[in-house]
Amino acid sequence: MTGCSNPVVSVIVPARNEEACLALCLDSLVAQTGINFEIIVVDDASTDRTAEIARSFANANEIGTASSRADLECQELNGTAGSRVLPDPNLCRRSGDWRGVQLVSAPLLPENWTGKNNAMSAGAKIARAKWLLFTDADTVHKPGSLARAVAEAEQHDAALLSYSPEQEVRSFWEKAVMPVIFAELAITYPPQAVNDPASPIAAANGQYLMISHEAYEAVGGHIKISGDLLEDVGMARLVKSSGRKIFFRYGGDAVRTRMYRSWAQMKEGWTKNLAMLFPRPRRLALLRSAEFLLIIGNLLAAIWAGLSRRPNLALQTSLLTIILSGWFWMRIRKAHFPARSSLVGILGLPLFSYLLMTSVGLASGGLTWKGREYKSCEPNVVN
Repeated sequence: MTGCSNPVVSVIVPARNEEACLALCLDSLVAQTGINFEIIVVDDASTDRTAEIARSFANANEIGTASSRADLECQELNGTAGSRVLPDPNLCRRSGDWRGVQLVSAPLLPENWTGKNNAMSAGAKIARAKWLLFTDADTVHKPGSLARAVAEAEQHDAALLSYSPEQEVRSFWEKAVMPVIFAELAITYPPQAVNDPASPIAAANGQYLMISHEAYEAVGGHIKISGDLLEDVGMARLVKSSGRKIFFRYGGDAVRTRMYRSWAQMKEGWTKNLAMLFPRPRRLALLRSAEFLLIIGNLLAAIWAGLSRRPNLALQTSLLTIILSGWFWMRIRKAHFPARSSLVGILGLPLFSYLLMTSVGLASGGLTWKGREYKSCEPNVVN
């Protein structure tokens, strides 16, 4: 590592087979200014070029060449070549806020630990800063966001600050499903309740979770949630139950991500923990399926009635379609997606129900995630 001292933030990036996006993430992190920080990438037994890409960022003097080469490969994989801004290789020497990237390997996975928790715990053990930022390898951090996040946490006297990133959606599957899921999350975990010390509701988004080092140690760190697939919510509950404050909000002004790039990835990713996010997942799946059938059924009935010259029935079914769609629209807009994606979200209702019911089955029977098998766990039944 290079020699800037006294980091305010230790940025910890757990990475398992993340060659498609890690370089873009690190580019956005090393370009942060206005605050002293260090970056720790924890390679979680990757079998691709994850470690090689992280290693290319390890020397600040090599960033201008090694990073650009790795990131160009990342952009070619993601179709974003030509849009990047290279980090400044002289950043550390000029401003004193850059510590370089340290690559470490996660230890052997202990029994009853998830791989991600094991990797994050390993990163936290060598972190030296006042704040720990746990962030996923598929995130991209906007200029100056790191300094602003620390300032916002201190302004709100929060021990844990978490942003829900701007979600990039490109394929039909992403546009249909992601707004529905995040709208449900916004209803289940409203930020105003999460941020209220008097409310029992606690939540965080593991794509951007910053916690004070003191609070992390005081609540027991990832040891307390070692086997939790919903580790971000688990950490938030530990912090809130300790009497410390949480600040949680939509953070599209700070960070963005594209979680999944295909239906197969989306199914694997969401079904591992979707049922754990909601108090009554089976009921919610049935409710959203019924909502879809009512909207589409009334729309088809209105079309049929119009073609059959039955104006009264056409008017009634059209009004019902408008009312039901309006309720859906008001709910879906809470997810902060573009209007076009929100409209496609109607078609995502049955897909969401399918993913939720599949997740219920996996939660009771065990699942495989990133090549590892995890034992069964009960869906979330409290909130």
